[in-house]
Amino acid sequence: MGVPVGKLIEEIEKNAPPSCAESWDNSGWQIRLRADGAEINCLLVALELTDAVCAEAETLGAELILTHHPLFFVPQKCIDARDLNGGAYAARLIRAGISVYAAHTSFDAAPGGMNDCLAARVGLTELRGFPEGPVLIDAGSGSQETGTGAHPLARRGVLPEPIPFAALCAQAEKALGMEGRLKTVGDPENLVRTGGVCGGGGGDFIPDAIEAGLDFFLTSDVKHHQAQWAKEQWGKGAKSQGFCLIDGGHFGTENLFTREMAERLARAFPGALTVAETAAGLDPWA
Repeated sequence: MGVPVGKLIEEIEKNAPPSCAESWDNSGWQIRLRADGAEINCLLVALELTDAVCAEAETLGAELILTHHPLFFVPQKCIDARDLNGGAYAARLIRAGISVYAAHTSFDAAPGGMNDCLAARVGLTELRGFPEGPVLIDAGSGSQETGTGAHPLARRGVLPEPIPFAALCAQAEKALGMEGRLKTVGDPENLVRTGGVCGGGGGDFIPDAIEAGLDFFLTSDVKHHQAQWAKEQWGKGAKSQGFCLIDGGHFGTENLFTREMAERLARAFPGALTVAETAAGLDPWA
């Protein structure tokens, strides 16, 4: 039993190609403790690292944790075990002999990746990348980066038939496991059919969604001024008439990563690799 590190990473990168990652991102190895030929017997998949996830990996005897969110976003000059974020987790996992690999925007933008799965869950079909061309991305800490546009992060598509916005929200709540917790902008009775999605913080794509004439856009972490601006677009032109916005929460729009990647890797290495989905509660607002 066991899968060589190199072979396992090759399979992960089939689902989350490094070429799809944004230039500002840090998808890939976060902590690498073993050579390509060393075997991995147990893999834990989680949206991100927390104390609970680290403890779970230690209990399971996992040699590798696969996360969506990177441990580090910026170069580190010092690994400080007193740091309650990256440094503390890194020090703990290195002592335990546990490596970490992150598939972040490499999975978001990948064909069949995060946003294709998210779009399908809310009923969209005829999917294509959105928006096209260079785009501004919120890279965290208030900074803005220009995405390449070569592999669009978001997706757009159509519902099988027009439905009231309220019905779409009910459908999205169930699909995301966010019953009663969606934040919305728009008339509940407005009929929607064309829509876009972006898991995680995709508020910067709202103007693109309106310009493209989409009826609705689903994302998370929408800022107050972004929601206010979207609301004010109603009736200002044919392209923005009746535009609807859903904030499904960062956890709600991205937690599908854990199940998707765990199932794909378990199918790829049946009987050779134990693949565990985290049991830790990672929604900080729940």
